[in-house]
Amino acid sequence: MNSLEQDLKKHKYWIFVQDLEMKSKELSLVAIFVSLSIALRVLKNLATTVQFVNIPLAFALLASTLYGPHVGFLVGFLSYFLSDLLIFPGIWTLINSILAGFTAFLYPHFIYDRKDKVVFFISTFLSIFLFDIFSSVVLYILFGVRLQEAILVSIVGLFLPVMGGYLIGVGPLTEFVTAFLVVALYEALKRRKI
Repeated sequence: MNSLEQDLKKHKYWIFVQDLEMKSKELSLVAIFVSLSIALRVLKNLATTVQFVNIPLAFALLASTLYGPHVGFLVGFLSYFLSDLLIFPGIWTLINSILAGFTAFLYPHFIYDRKDKVVFFISTFLSIFLFDIFSSVVLYILFGVRLQEAILVSIVGLFLPVMGGYLIGVGPLTEFVTAFLVVALYEALKRRKI
């Protein structure tokens, strides 16, 4: 042990710092989830740019549920950030990356009962719904829309075409498919004890 580590261990926050250290297994899991997320999102975008599933958020929530909020945060942030760099980067890249990371970090606190699939699904659906609203609100504000209008347009825009949109009900469809994917993958991985 070097002198820096000895000095750190004397510090009152050492326990917190020690908890944040990633083990090689966690780092490997982050890499696997991020690479799967990026590959699948890029493939989906090659087929269609219509969003009917939020792949980065699905993998982030799954990682957070299975391996903890720190892993989920990294998967959410890195999946959005790196896949956006490959697809079409913009201000939304940073906003969605940060929000996906924080959504995944907070997500385990909102899952009331993973054994009850309906409650698990509803908790997941609502988490994705809130992510969609917050990301839209922040982006609308950055583009100059007033807060009240940004909130209204963000909520209505999930159901009806607004601000140049053309799809009806794409928000709830995306949230439903993504929540279903998270619950189904969680159940499949738990059955296999992964």
